[in-house]
Amino acid sequence: MSRVYEIPTHIQVEDALIAGLTPRQLLRLVAGASGAYALWDQLAFLPTGLRASVAVGAAVLGVVFALIQPGDRPLDQWVFAAALFLVSPSQWRWRRTDSLETEDIESDDEWSQLSAPIGWVDNQSDSVKLSRGPSATEGLLK
Repeated sequence: MSRVYEIPTHIQVEDALIAGLTPRQLLRLVAGASGAYALWDQLAFLPTGLRASVAVGAAVLGVVFALIQPGDRPLDQWVFAAALFLVSPSQWRWRRTDSLETEDIESDDEWSQLSAPIGWVDNQSDSVKLSRGPSATEGLLK
């Protein structure tokens, strides 16, 4: 007798836990409710009407973040993308790195004997060698 296996075809779909809500949506609802309760508890010095309106506003904000998903993405991802867009630079300036001015670079003459030589050797001919500062052996021979 052959066995029949069910192949899952809805891998990208989140599971629904309670009332058709995903775990992330439930977590956002709980976070909104706990934030509303924290505001209600901490704002005891305010009049009851103002305190209730602030707490209800926080609860509504939690419901909005939990249930509204424009473009099939949660609202908090849209808020994060908008904040990242506002913080990121809109224009980039490219500059060449080989045109650095040597006047800005401090001289390390007393430490030059301890630094490793920086240079590149052309693989096609050994006659071309670029280096900066004395080599390690020249510093030891002084």
